Amino acid sequence: MDLRKFLYKGDDLGVTFKEDGTTKIKVWAPNIKNILLNLYSKHDSQRLIFSKNMTKLEDDVWSIILKERETGYLNLDKFFYDFKVKHMDGTEKYALDPYAKSMASFVPNEDINNIGRGAIVSLDSEEAGIKPRSIGMSNLGSSTDMVAYEIHIRDFTIGIDIKDAGTFKAFYEYDEGIEHLKKLGITHVQFLPIQNYFTVDEGNKGYNELGSSYNWGYDPHNYFTPEGWLAADEENPYGRIKELRNLVNKLHENGIGVIMDVVYNHTYNWDIFENLTPGSYYRMFGESISGGTGAGPTLESRNPMVRKLIIDSLKFFIDEYGIDGFRFDLMGFMDIDTMIEIRKAVGDNIILQGEAWNFTDLPINEAPVKGHIANYPHNIDLAVFNDSTRDSYLGKIHEKGFIQGNYDFPITDVCRAGIIGNIIDYYNKSVSIDLYHRFAYSPNETLQYLSIHDGFTLWDKINLSYDGTMIERARLVKFSLGMLFTSQGKVILQGGTEIGLTKPLGAIHQPKDPEADRAHTSEFINFDDDIGNITHYHENSYSSSDFVNQIRWTRKDNSLFKGINNYCGGLIKLRRCANAFRYSTSENIKKGLKFILVDDFNAYRVIAYTLDNTIEYNYGAGIERIPYNKFLVVHNASFETLNLKDNEFLAKMEVLVDSEKAGIIPIKDTDIVVKDGSLKITANTTVVLGIRG
Repeated sequence: MDLRKFLYKGDDLGVTFKEDGTTKIKVWAPNIKNILLNLYSKHDSQRLIFSKNMTKLEDDVWSIILKERETGYLNLDKFFYDFKVKHMDGTEKYALDPYAKSMASFVPNEDINNIGRGAIVSLDSEEAGIKPRSIGMSNLGSSTDMVAYEIHIRDFTIGIDIKDAGTFKAFYEYDEGIEHLKKLGITHVQFLPIQNYFTVDEGNKGYNELGSSYNWGYDPHNYFTPEGWLAADEENPYGRIKELRNLVNKLHENGIGVIMDVVYNHTYNWDIFENLTPGSYYRMFGESISGGTGAGPTLESRNPMVRKLIIDSLKFFIDEYGIDGFRFDLMGFMDIDTMIEIRKAVGDNIILQGEAWNFTDLPINEAPVKGHIANYPHNIDLAVFNDSTRDSYLGKIHEKGFIQGNYDFPITDVCRAGIIGNIIDYYNKSVSIDLYHRFAYSPNETLQYLSIHDGFTLWDKINLSYDGTMIERARLVKFSLGMLFTSQGKVILQGGTEIGLTKPLGAIHQPKDPEADRAHTSEFINFDDDIGNITHYHENSYSSSDFVNQIRWTRKDNSLFKGINNYCGGLIKLRRCANAFRYSTSENIKKGLKFILVDDFNAYRVIAYTLDNTIEYNYGAGIERIPYNKFLVVHNASFETLNLKDNEFLAKMEVLVDSEKAGIIPIKDTDIVVKDGSLKITANTTVVLGIRG
């Protein structure tokens, strides 16, 4: 069978309920001899109550209709099922339905038949809760108006005293947390994976100090079922459905959209699809399955039925859960044509963004990777995580960046590339021309960030790389946020950054942490009062303890972190109230953003530019344009106060951002002094000046 040419176009894979009350189950499975459907009790997913061979139809689709006279049950709602598949070589394997819409509670173990069981559910049932409606980008003025907030469902509430902490339910019941997000001003939350993953005991939800039952979720098990470990009620197959719907509805009610982190590049192990149909779902090199991701077998997105699975899954979460966007993990392993087809399938209103590292097992001309601009699928509003900005502003891994005083060539020039959203056709001698840093045809292809779930948090990065007091470190955090939110493109913030998110690994945690060697220390660290005498900070906490990963909400009461929170919120408000900080097209960036001081003695440590705020008028619901026709932004990365001179500095300019405050209200009590032709700017500071229209 040529899998590249095969496509079943029906929309009835998985479970459907027929009008006569019977239940139909269909599955695509070529290259096998037979499938036996096993039905299990709704009261005990281990108790087999009925088995029957499925019928092979055209196009290698197998089907069965379950009738009362055969099963003995009028209604199969909440019953569980799996497949027993006979392969061509005579071996028999248990298999999970790839289109299962919910599952039995799962516990990973060494049993070779432990592959998980699907649940027979109706998404239209009252038990499934109220179906959300996707808002997509409709709360934005343009796609570059997005300010996303990445968060793991569990981390959001596991550290507080709330019932069902760490679950969808606790998230939407934590009103103080929702209010925090709303007040901060973010437009969307981006959840780490919430599709069912393999390596957690779904019933083990207690607070875990030393680690063992925690995972970020990059170990996919099923692409249609919400993860039961994140649900307060994992036993009832409707529990996870209703709780996720409630959470999306709650966020939408507060004007916040929802983006899902999705992992279609690999699955946890090859049994998940090979047990069902050998050689049909995974990328093959000869007789071997590719393990190029390093995280599991690679899905072959170029096979039409795999591409269909991906697109059906995405559309399912839009239609049934009101999801507004998707972040694609290791997107370089998904082919370009699949990404184009995804955009066609989901429409123009859904946010799409992904990891586009130059890391793939595809031919480079088929892989959507950053820096290969001739091959990248431009003009479909697909943003890439921009490590050029992260690494130049803040420093790569253990290195220092512009913010910590590293001005080695070409760091400052790469920073300027980030300022312009990394568009390819902006011409200025002070901006890097390296195609890896100038990869975007449009600013909506650039997702700007300083930290994300993998890597050091912003606070830890500065703690490890800068020798200074807590107050001085907080100043650098504000400076880095000032650079981030005045850069063109889209923006994503790691959840908790605004209150000093940290990932400390204590000595008692190290023996049980699976990646203890990825926690680092340095001669510069200060000890934070609320975490004790801890010297190591994690940059790969995918299976660490709750102590490492949780958001420490009590930090909001610390004046230092409260100041960062207010500063971050002020920057977000300024960005959203002024189109100039987020132009929607490359043409407008070229027209509206002009660098100054590029020939100044301080040009290696100062980045300055003007912004025309009259070019666009794109504002989200409830957001009004502030009355400034022009802005001047200056980033002083030196460790001294500077007196800069340029004709663009005017005495009538108002200070909106300095080293202490940020927002849309002019700052009166400030150390920034602006006169006609000169600016006095403090050390390690982003300054934004505005001229009223």
